[in-house]
Amino acid sequence: MATRRAVLGALGGFCFTARAAAGRPLDRRARVAAIDWAAVESLLAIGVDPVAVANTGLYRQWAIEPVLPEIAVDLGLPEEPNLERLLGLRPDLILISSWQELLRPRLETIAPVRAFSVFDNNRTPLVNAVASMQSLGRVFGLEDAAAAFEKTLEATFAHNLGRLKSVETRPVLLAVLLGDGLRITVYGKGSLLGDVLDRLGVENAWKGVMPVFGRATIGIEQLLGLSNCTLLYMDQGNRTRAALQRLRSRSFWRALPFVAAGYARPIEAVWPFAGAPTAMRFSGIVTDALVQSSGHAG
Repeated sequence: MATRRAVLGALGGFCFTARAAAGRPLDRRARVAAIDWAAVESLLAIGVDPVAVANTGLYRQWAIEPVLPEIAVDLGLPEEPNLERLLGLRPDLILISSWQELLRPRLETIAPVRAFSVFDNNRTPLVNAVASMQSLGRVFGLEDAAAAFEKTLEATFAHNLGRLKSVETRPVLLAVLLGDGLRITVYGKGSLLGDVLDRLGVENAWKGVMPVFGRATIGIEQLLGLSNCTLLYMDQGNRTRAALQRLRSRSFWRALPFVAAGYARPIEAVWPFAGAPTAMRFSGIVTDALVQSSGHAG
């Protein structure tokens, strides 16, 4: 009886299609599995429907657009995808993120693997996300679709930038409230969400040194020096409501200048480690919140 390792090896060779081996573009109907969500939404944006995605249920909660087809198979956790299920799908290509490189040796026994990199090298996450989408366009011969999306992305940024020019905006603190009521996660330089603020001409209120991915979890006492800012915190449902309940019971929180002045407001949650489609959607979310906060109609 053939061992699982032998079967994996055999199918790995089978799935490396003649088209891919010859360096020609894959057909848009190729069977693509995406373990990384930034790759998923970028595939969908250029017209390629992945056959399998990590944690489809949670993906649909975070990444509303582009819509993931119901037929996409759930591969389980992004850090530990279901390899047997993936093997049975016989994909032509598997897309991962740079942080999932440890999975590559096992995944390459099933099909060719390509990394979709957003948080790499010295370029900003948004620049990387657009470049990675362009690269996907070349893989599938859909360069025009990738270029069309980039044009829409730039037009969206320009439109939202124009809307914000008509209102007075304060520096913005982007955050997620944590359930203990003592800490928050903030997004600054080096984050995809921070890049969106830059493109909108909005100052990021958090100036602290940021680790990888441009996010840091800090104690709420570190917010004391932020007076003239607007806090936009992502609404994660019950988790956020529980955090707010604890925070509002703390006099320190109530005394924060931007909280006391009414400049703390919820916004729709997005996946902060996503790609260009999420960046485009987030620009609208931020713009709507700031226009509403200013008392103007946008």
